[in-house]
Amino acid sequence: MTKIKSSFVAKTFLVCFVSVHVPLIALVAYLSMGFQLSTLSVFLLILVATLVGTSLCLFAIWRLIRPLNLLADAMKRYPEDKGILKLYPKSPDEIGTVTDIARATLLQVETLTKQLKHQATTDFLTGLGNRRALMEQMPIIRAKAARPEEAVSLILFDLDHFKRINDEYGHDAGDNVLMAIGEAVKDHLRPYDYAARMGGEEFCIVLPGADLAAAETVAERLRHAVESRVVEPLPKGRITGSFGVAQARPTERLQELLLRADAALYTAKDQGRNIVVRAQP
Repeated sequence: MTKIKSSFVAKTFLVCFVSVHVPLIALVAYLSMGFQLSTLSVFLLILVATLVGTSLCLFAIWRLIRPLNLLADAMKRYPEDKGILKLYPKSPDEIGTVTDIARATLLQVETLTKQLKHQATTDFLTGLGNRRALMEQMPIIRAKAARPEEAVSLILFDLDHFKRINDEYGHDAGDNVLMAIGEAVKDHLRPYDYAARMGGEEFCIVLPGADLAAAETVAERLRHAVESRVVEPLPKGRITGSFGVAQARPTERLQELLLRADAALYTAKDQGRNIVVRAQP
Protein backbone atom coordinates (compact mmCIF):
# COMPACT_ATOMS: atom_id res chain seq x y z
CA MET A 1 0.00 0.00 0.00
CA THR A 2 2.89 2.36 0.78
CA LYS A 3 4.37 1.70 -2.66
CA ILE A 4 1.06 2.58 -4.30
CA LYS A 5 0.83 5.88 -2.35
CA SER A 6 4.34 6.85 -3.37
CA SER A 7 3.81 6.07 -7.08
CA PHE A 8 1.70 8.29 -9.33
CA VAL A 9 1.67 5.58 -12.03
CA ALA A 10 0.51 2.90 -9.60
CA LYS A 11 -2.31 5.11 -8.28
CA THR A 12 -3.40 5.95 -11.81
CA PHE A 13 -3.45 2.27 -12.84
CA LEU A 14 -5.41 1.36 -9.71
CA VAL A 15 -8.03 4.07 -10.31
CA CYS A 16 -8.46 3.06 -13.96
CA PHE A 17 -8.67 -0.64 -13.10
CA VAL A 18 -11.34 -0.12 -10.43
CA SER A 19 -13.33 2.33 -12.58
CA VAL A 20 -13.39 0.00 -15.60
CA HIS A 21 -14.70 -2.85 -13.46
CA VAL A 22 -17.45 -0.88 -11.68
CA PRO A 23 -20.16 -2.28 -14.05
CA LEU A 24 -18.97 -5.85 -13.38
CA ILE A 25 -18.82 -5.23 -9.63
CA ALA A 26 -22.34 -3.78 -9.74
CA LEU A 27 -23.67 -6.77 -11.68
CA VAL A 28 -22.10 -9.28 -9.28
CA ALA A 29 -23.51 -7.38 -6.31
CA TYR A 30 -26.94 -7.23 -8.00
CA LEU A 31 -26.98 -10.99 -8.53
CA SER A 32 -25.67 -11.78 -5.04
CA MET A 33 -28.61 -9.91 -3.53
CA GLY A 34 -31.03 -12.26 -5.35
CA PHE A 35 -32.64 -9.80 -7.75
CA GLN A 36 -34.27 -11.20 -10.89
CA LEU A 37 -32.46 -10.61 -14.15
CA SER A 38 -34.18 -8.90 -17.02
CA THR A 39 -32.89 -7.21 -20.13
CA LEU A 40 -34.07 -3.78 -19.00
CA SER A 41 -32.77 -4.11 -15.46
CA VAL A 42 -29.37 -5.32 -16.62
CA PHE A 43 -29.17 -2.48 -19.19
CA LEU A 44 -30.05 0.16 -16.64
CA LEU A 45 -27.68 -1.34 -14.09
CA ILE A 46 -24.77 -1.42 -16.53
CA LEU A 47 -25.55 2.12 -17.76
CA VAL A 48 -25.70 3.61 -14.28
CA ALA A 49 -22.60 1.69 -13.13
CA THR A 50 -20.67 2.85 -16.22
CA LEU A 51 -21.60 6.48 -15.56
CA VAL A 52 -20.67 6.15 -11.91
CA GLY A 53 -17.37 4.43 -12.75
CA THR A 54 -16.49 7.07 -15.35
CA SER A 55 -17.31 9.91 -12.96
CA LEU A 56 -15.26 8.35 -10.18
CA CYS A 57 -12.36 7.79 -12.59
CA LEU A 58 -12.38 11.40 -13.82
CA PHE A 59 -12.68 12.78 -10.30
CA ALA A 60 -9.85 10.58 -9.01
CA ILE A 61 -7.58 11.50 -11.94
CA TRP A 62 -8.35 15.19 -11.34
CA ARG A 63 -7.41 14.81 -7.68
CA LEU A 64 -4.19 13.04 -8.63
CA ILE A 65 -3.03 15.66 -11.14
CA ARG A 66 -4.28 18.71 -9.21
CA PRO A 67 -0.90 19.21 -7.41
CA LEU A 68 0.74 19.24 -10.84
CA ASN A 69 -1.69 21.95 -12.01
CA LEU A 70 -0.94 23.98 -8.88
CA LEU A 71 2.78 23.62 -9.55
CA ALA A 72 2.38 24.67 -13.20
CA ASP A 73 0.31 27.75 -12.23
CA ALA A 74 2.83 28.71 -9.55
CA MET A 75 5.70 28.38 -12.04
CA LYS A 76 3.88 30.64 -14.54
CA ARG A 77 3.27 33.30 -11.86
CA TYR A 78 6.72 33.00 -10.32
CA PRO A 79 8.25 36.21 -11.81
CA GLU A 80 5.47 38.33 -10.24
CA ASP A 81 4.29 36.09 -7.41
CA LYS A 82 6.70 34.09 -5.27
CA GLY A 83 3.91 31.76 -4.08
CA ILE A 84 5.75 28.69 -5.30
CA LEU A 85 8.28 29.21 -2.52
CA LYS A 86 5.47 28.44 -0.05
CA LEU A 87 4.20 25.44 -2.04
CA TYR A 88 4.85 22.18 -0.24
CA PRO A 89 4.35 18.63 -1.63
CA LYS A 90 0.77 17.45 -1.06
CA SER A 91 1.56 13.82 -1.87
CA PRO A 92 4.59 11.54 -1.58
CA ASP A 93 4.53 10.52 -5.24
CA GLU A 94 6.52 11.76 -8.25
CA ILE A 95 4.53 15.00 -8.46
CA GLY A 96 5.35 15.73 -4.82
CA THR A 97 9.01 15.03 -5.56
CA VAL A 98 8.99 17.40 -8.56
CA THR A 99 7.24 20.08 -6.47
CA ASP A 100 9.83 19.74 -3.72
CA ILE A 101 12.75 19.89 -6.18
CA ALA A 102 11.28 22.91 -8.01
CA ARG A 103 10.69 24.75 -4.74
CA ALA A 104 14.18 23.96 -3.43
CA THR A 105 15.77 25.03 -6.73
CA LEU A 106 13.90 28.33 -6.81
CA LEU A 107 14.81 28.98 -3.17
CA GLN A 108 18.45 28.60 -4.17
CA VAL A 109 17.88 30.93 -7.13
CA GLU A 110 16.30 33.52 -4.81
CA THR A 111 19.21 33.26 -2.38
CA LEU A 112 21.80 33.58 -5.16
CA THR A 113 19.89 36.49 -6.72
CA LYS A 114 19.87 38.35 -3.39
CA GLN A 115 23.57 37.66 -2.93
CA LEU A 116 24.40 38.89 -6.43
CA LYS A 117 22.26 42.00 -5.99
CA HIS A 118 23.93 42.69 -2.67
CA GLN A 119 27.37 42.28 -4.24
CA ALA A 120 26.40 44.51 -7.18
CA THR A 121 25.15 47.32 -4.94
CA THR A 122 27.53 47.06 -1.97
CA ASP A 123 31.09 48.28 -1.63
CA PHE A 124 33.00 45.18 -0.55
CA LEU A 125 35.55 47.10 1.48
CA THR A 126 33.35 49.31 3.67
CA GLY A 127 30.01 47.48 3.54
CA LEU A 128 28.30 50.71 2.44
CA GLY A 129 26.35 51.08 -0.78
CA ASN A 130 28.15 51.93 -3.99
CA ARG A 131 27.46 54.58 -6.61
CA ARG A 132 25.03 52.33 -8.48
CA ALA A 133 23.06 51.67 -5.30
CA LEU A 134 22.87 55.41 -4.59
CA MET A 135 21.45 56.04 -8.07
CA GLU A 136 18.80 53.39 -7.43
CA GLN A 137 17.91 54.50 -3.91
CA MET A 138 17.81 58.26 -4.40
CA PRO A 139 14.55 58.37 -6.45
CA ILE A 140 12.89 56.16 -3.82
CA ILE A 141 14.08 58.42 -0.99
CA ARG A 142 12.96 61.55 -2.85
CA ALA A 143 9.53 60.04 -3.58
CA LYS A 144 8.98 59.15 0.10
CA ALA A 145 10.06 62.60 1.22
CA ALA A 146 7.80 64.30 -1.33
CA ARG A 147 4.60 63.01 0.25
CA PRO A 148 4.93 64.87 3.57
CA GLU A 149 7.02 67.55 1.81
CA GLU A 150 10.12 66.75 3.86
CA ALA A 151 13.56 68.10 3.10
CA VAL A 152 16.28 65.85 1.75
CA SER A 153 19.94 66.77 2.19
CA LEU A 154 23.17 65.24 1.03
CA ILE A 155 26.67 65.12 2.52
CA LEU A 156 29.60 64.54 0.19
CA PHE A 157 33.06 64.13 1.66
CA ASP A 158 36.42 62.65 0.86
CA LEU A 159 39.53 61.91 2.86
CA ASP A 160 42.30 64.49 2.78
CA HIS A 161 45.57 63.49 1.07
CA PHE A 162 44.48 59.86 0.90
CA LYS A 163 46.96 59.10 -1.89
CA ARG A 164 49.80 60.02 0.45
CA ILE A 165 48.55 57.43 2.95
CA ASN A 166 48.78 54.74 0.27
CA ASP A 167 52.20 55.98 -0.81
CA GLU A 168 53.67 56.31 2.69
CA TYR A 169 52.03 53.41 4.54
CA GLY A 170 50.95 51.01 1.79
CA HIS A 171 47.63 50.04 0.26
CA ASP A 172 46.77 47.70 3.13
CA ALA A 173 46.85 50.65 5.50
CA GLY A 174 44.76 52.63 3.02
CA ASP A 175 42.17 49.84 2.93
CA ASN A 176 42.10 49.76 6.74
CA VAL A 177 41.46 53.50 6.76
CA LEU A 178 38.56 53.13 4.34
CA MET A 179 37.05 50.36 6.46
CA ALA A 180 37.42 52.47 9.61
CA ILE A 181 35.70 55.42 7.93
CA GLY A 182 32.94 53.10 6.74
CA GLU A 183 32.33 52.08 10.35
CA ALA A 184 32.36 55.72 11.45
CA VAL A 185 29.73 56.55 8.84
CA LYS A 186 27.52 53.64 9.95
CA ASP A 187 27.79 54.79 13.58
CA HIS A 188 26.38 58.20 12.64
CA LEU A 189 23.49 57.04 10.44
CA ARG A 190 19.86 56.94 11.40
CA PRO A 191 17.96 53.79 10.33
CA TYR A 192 16.49 55.57 7.29
CA ASP A 193 19.65 57.39 6.13
CA TYR A 194 21.63 56.01 3.23
CA ALA A 195 25.40 56.02 2.77
CA ALA A 196 27.56 55.02 -0.18
CA ARG A 197 31.19 54.95 -1.14
CA MET A 198 31.28 56.76 -4.46
CA GLY A 199 34.71 55.47 -5.37
CA GLY A 200 38.26 55.90 -4.12
CA GLU A 201 38.16 57.95 -0.92
CA GLU A 202 34.86 59.76 -1.65
CA PHE A 203 31.70 59.05 0.37
CA CYS A 204 28.11 60.25 0.13
CA ILE A 205 25.34 60.30 2.75
CA VAL A 206 21.66 61.00 2.01
CA LEU A 207 19.63 62.39 4.91
CA PRO A 208 15.83 62.23 4.43
CA GLY A 209 13.92 64.67 6.60
CA ALA A 210 16.98 66.83 7.24
CA ASP A 211 17.30 70.42 6.09
CA LEU A 212 20.61 72.14 5.35
CA ALA A 213 21.26 73.15 8.96
CA ALA A 214 20.56 69.65 10.29
CA ALA A 215 22.75 68.09 7.60
CA GLU A 216 25.56 70.50 8.47
CA THR A 217 25.33 69.41 12.11
CA VAL A 218 25.54 65.73 11.11
CA ALA A 219 28.51 66.49 8.84
CA GLU A 220 30.31 68.30 11.64
CA ARG A 221 29.83 65.34 14.01
CA LEU A 222 31.08 63.00 11.32
CA ARG A 223 34.08 65.23 10.66
CA HIS A 224 35.07 64.96 14.32
CA ALA A 225 34.53 61.18 14.20
CA VAL A 226 36.79 60.86 11.16
CA GLU A 227 39.47 63.04 12.74
CA SER A 228 39.44 60.98 15.94
CA ARG A 229 39.85 57.62 14.18
CA VAL A 230 43.20 55.96 14.76
CA VAL A 231 44.40 53.35 12.30
CA GLU A 232 47.85 51.93 12.86
CA PRO A 233 50.51 52.76 11.84
CA LEU A 234 49.09 56.23 11.07
CA PRO A 235 49.50 58.85 13.83
CA LYS A 236 46.43 60.23 15.56
CA GLY A 237 44.88 63.09 13.62
CA ARG A 238 46.35 61.98 10.30
CA ILE A 239 42.93 60.95 8.98
CA THR A 240 40.73 63.93 8.14
CA GLY A 241 38.00 64.71 5.64
CA SER A 242 36.58 67.67 3.74
CA PHE A 243 32.80 67.96 3.61
CA GLY A 244 30.29 69.54 1.26
CA VAL A 245 26.62 69.77 2.29
CA ALA A 246 23.63 70.52 0.05
CA GLN A 247 19.85 70.44 0.43
CA ALA A 248 17.90 69.09 -2.55
CA ARG A 249 15.66 71.47 -4.44
CA PRO A 250 12.10 70.24 -5.19
CA THR A 251 12.76 69.27 -8.82
CA GLU A 252 16.52 68.84 -8.66
CA ARG A 253 18.04 65.70 -10.15
CA LEU A 254 20.64 63.68 -8.28
CA GLN A 255 23.46 64.69 -10.62
CA GLU A 256 22.70 68.38 -10.07
CA LEU A 257 22.58 67.88 -6.31
CA LEU A 258 25.89 66.02 -6.40
CA LEU A 259 27.47 68.81 -8.44
CA ARG A 260 26.46 71.42 -5.88
CA ALA A 261 27.69 69.28 -2.99
CA ASP A 262 30.90 68.57 -4.91
CA ALA A 263 31.46 72.29 -5.44
CA ALA A 264 31.07 72.83 -1.68
CA LEU A 265 33.50 69.98 -1.06
CA TYR A 266 36.15 71.57 -3.27
CA THR A 267 35.59 74.87 -1.51
CA ALA A 268 36.33 73.06 1.77
CA LYS A 269 39.58 71.80 0.26
CA ASP A 270 40.54 75.25 -0.97
CA GLN A 271 39.89 76.70 2.49
CA GLY A 272 42.36 74.36 4.17
CA ARG A 273 40.53 70.97 4.34
CA ASN A 274 39.02 69.24 7.38
CA ILE A 275 36.03 71.60 7.42
CA VAL A 276 32.34 71.52 6.45
CA VAL A 277 31.07 73.88 3.75
CA ARG A 278 27.48 74.51 2.70
CA ALA A 279 26.56 74.46 -0.99
CA GLN A 280 25.40 77.71 -2.54
CA PRO A 281 21.58 78.00 -2.39
